[in-house]
Amino acid sequence: MEQKKINNKKRFYVVLIFILIIAISLFYFQNYSQKNTTLTQLSPQGDRQMMGYLIKTHQGKLIVIDGGTIDDKDQLIDQINQNGGKVDAWFLTHAHDDHVGAFTQIVNNTDILINKIYVSTNELSWYKQYEPQRADFTEYFLETLESEKIKDKVVQPNINDIFKIDNVQAEILGIKNPEITENPGNEQSMVIKFTTNNKSLLILGDTGEKSSEKLLKTQKEKLKSDILQIAHHGQQGATKELYKQVNPKICLWPTPEWLWNNDIGQGENTGPYKTFETREWIKEMNVKENYIAKDGNITINLF
Repeated sequence: MEQKKINNKKRFYVVLIFILIIAISLFYFQNYSQKNTTLTQLSPQGDRQMMGYLIKTHQGKLIVIDGGTIDDKDQLIDQINQNGGKVDAWFLTHAHDDHVGAFTQIVNNTDILINKIYVSTNELSWYKQYEPQRADFTEYFLETLESEKIKDKVVQPNINDIFKIDNVQAEILGIKNPEITENPGNEQSMVIKFTTNNKSLLILGDTGEKSSEKLLKTQKEKLKSDILQIAHHGQQGATKELYKQVNPKICLWPTPEWLWNNDIGQGENTGPYKTFETREWIKEMNVKENYIAKDGNITINLF
């Protein structure tokens, strides 16, 4: 009888220890996952080029960068819903529909809550003068920003403004450049450096040659980043000098397959685009990790 009591007692302690181990493991797993900060690159849902990124902070807040075309809206809505159903901060690089088309649809046709919107825009008259072929969409985009639903949430940042969302810091290194009227729309791209813990991410949007020169003159010491978004979908965007100054370890390419291959129907590298030139620059910089939108959505840890 005494031995049976001892055996029962041993079994009780074994079960108790097992339960404690499970409870402690679940506790640490839950807290570890909450502390992770993740970055997701979205892939195009059609044949067009697009750009869209999501950052989820260690406390579960959601940051969206651009978002893609009108055709990409359903994917973006799904992503937002999977990450809590609201956007805590939305950064819009410039007024092109392959970057902000999905945003206009979400604002105008859904009830998704957006807490803050950061964007740098010129007056409509500027776009009509220098980018008349895009004037209709640009007007629609600017009207969306002025809508009663969100106008009090829109922030037009200044250079070197810093915004903090949980453990993520966003510093504005570049805003609109109305004096640049060659390649005008792309050169208006807002440039944002995100920093979390020991990792940094530089978002260039569609930064071109002139705004690259401007960044090198005004922000040279701040450009170095671990992760770089390759400008203008991988071709005819930022300069080699700018990329060398950033000196990234990881490159993000918002690039569809046809543009990655510079193939519009006649075979690899027979098209008019300069993707292969940019690819060679990045190869020369010995970047080991390249994530390309053509390969599907990808999520990486920023920690």
